[in-house]
Amino acid sequence: MRRTWIIFKKEIKDSLRDRRTILMMVVMPLLLVPAIIGGIFWIQTSIMEKAEAELSRITFIGRTQAPELYAMFEEDDRFTLIADVPLDSITVMIEQEELHGAVIVALDFPHVIGKDQQGKIEIVYKESDALETAEMRMAEVIEKYDSVLVYERITRLNLDEELFDAIAIEKKDIASVKEKLGKIAGGWLPYLFIIFGFMGAMYPGLDLGAGEKERGTLETILSSPASRLEIVLGKFLVVMLAGVITALIAMFGLYFAVQRFPEIPPEILEVILDMLGLKMVFLILTLIFPICAFFSAVILSLSIYAKSFKEAQSIVTPLSIAIIFPAVIGTLPGIELNLVTALVPILNVSLATKDMLAGTINPVYLMEVYISLALLAGLSLWVCVKMFDREETLFRS
Repeated sequence: MRRTWIIFKKEIKDSLRDRRTILMMVVMPLLLVPAIIGGIFWIQTSIMEKAEAELSRITFIGRTQAPELYAMFEEDDRFTLIADVPLDSITVMIEQEELHGAVIVALDFPHVIGKDQQGKIEIVYKESDALETAEMRMAEVIEKYDSVLVYERITRLNLDEELFDAIAIEKKDIASVKEKLGKIAGGWLPYLFIIFGFMGAMYPGLDLGAGEKERGTLETILSSPASRLEIVLGKFLVVMLAGVITALIAMFGLYFAVQRFPEIPPEILEVILDMLGLKMVFLILTLIFPICAFFSAVILSLSIYAKSFKEAQSIVTPLSIAIIFPAVIGTLPGIELNLVTALVPILNVSLATKDMLAGTINPVYLMEVYISLALLAGLSLWVCVKMFDREETLFRS
């Protein structure tokens, strides 16, 4: 073990001299995570503010059939009414963005309403438009007008309002704010420590295998008294440490970014900060270690196998796609942590994180996740040691 520690110290010094390693371990997660979170938040806010500030250009067909409704649209400062638009030109004008929508009142609307029946009003819009602002606004005004008509009927006919609502639906959501935020955040939070953990381990892993081959320093360390197993363990620990540190820095970047958004309500911010407290960080850390160990062993194995640093990059880089795929599956509705999904690497981390943040984690499933990750990391490390024992792999040309 002493020789492993010597190898570990030697390799970590070499890694810290590499600017690419420092860039991927520290600078990228520390700057990129707040930038991503802030960028997404800023873009969403900007789009919503722009949509709210922009007037909806609509046309109203059937002014004489529903003058009160037309007056409501005319008084609403969110609309710009475009007059004299032919009925057969509405679709084309919406497609060309000359209009955002149209309200079309049926010709028999006054007659039907006069008989206390249901009149027909059509709204035309394009669903792909940002936030469907025009559609929501038009529907809101029409619903308000509908309420006026219904109230007039009830008053005129001296009816009980409850007659029109035989069933009163009361919605009661028993999920706590923490559970709601946990399920939402748990869908994408694993990306941070999975992707950044992989990125943090990638460059040291490539450098300590293929990089040493190119520099011709691998033979020097092989001639030392340290065994092949001790050499591999020393390199492996450095790569894993780089991945863990990068993942933790990414989480710190998230914690820092969340605190810098004054728009977040204080009660929600309090729950978020509680979710990202020391206890939760420790629990997530128990998932980060084995998943980073798995990444490190795989990357180091491929790096040792590759003939050059460039070849190692071309082999390892596509793995990021394979890593993202199971994490994405974890965000899909209906995918829950159970006896089967707890055995699927990466997916189990994503689902376990989601349940941890929501406070609904099943201890049995969590233990299964730990065991499966530990076995997977151990198997990957065993493969790495076996590859390092093969001369044809070490000196492959």
